[in-house]
Amino acid sequence: MITRITADQLSPQALARHGVICLEADDSPSPNDLLRLATRLGEPVAFRLDKYRPAHYPEQVTLLDNQGDGVTSAPRSFGEGWHQDSTYLAKPPAFTVLCALQVPGKGGETRFADTRSAWNRLDPALKHKLRQLQLEHSVHGSYRVGEADVGRSLGELMERLPRAVHPVVQQHPRAGETLCLSPLYAERQVAVAHASLYKRLIQDVTREAVKHCWQAGQILAWDNRIVMHAASGYAGPHRRCMMRVVVADTSAT
Repeated sequence: MITRITADQLSPQALARHGVICLEADDSPSPNDLLRLATRLGEPVAFRLDKYRPAHYPEQVTLLDNQGDGVTSAPRSFGEGWHQDSTYLAKPPAFTVLCALQVPGKGGETRFADTRSAWNRLDPALKHKLRQLQLEHSVHGSYRVGEADVGRSLGELMERLPRAVHPVVQQHPRAGETLCLSPLYAERQVAVAHASLYKRLIQDVTREAVKHCWQAGQILAWDNRIVMHAASGYAGPHRRCMMRVVVADTSAT
């Protein structure tokens, strides 16, 4: 599933074919270098949680650093749980570009699972049923209360957190039908009547998951409409520092 290509081959079409690609950087890229690379896929999108962005970074680049300065420090559980990035938004980013600046010798891996393989194994009747279903996605289950939330009632907090409804089956402009499941954001909202079906789908999609063991200088890019991913929790003493850009798909061809 994870295919190695050169930077000049990076394109939406390449991600539609492979789901996830890996690039080897000659030098550690700067935030602006990563931003320029991401524009090969579309329009980079500003990430709304600016606590993960140092002051000198472009607004579209975030830093996930387990040994950050207390502002940019990413919690050990950041990104754990199978998901597609930011599906709680009405228009989630199509692509993610993640660069490893510094990684531990062991631990901190990322797992990927392609939804197309599971979709292609389903019988026509089940596919028809899934095309009629929608899921609500929200950050209610993963949101961590911070200092800025002090004084707000639980109702106020829940009201201001983003949520969105998406069809389970998505029509990808280059890859046909894919699945938008994102259990980190959607599992708590699944109706009881569809809970067993949803659980079965997650198990089917993730049973052929692959694990990527990071090396410093590597860049991964993936299509969130095709693959789910999950970070492996890292609680070791060594630094794990990653830069990330999420990208909107501005081309439908």
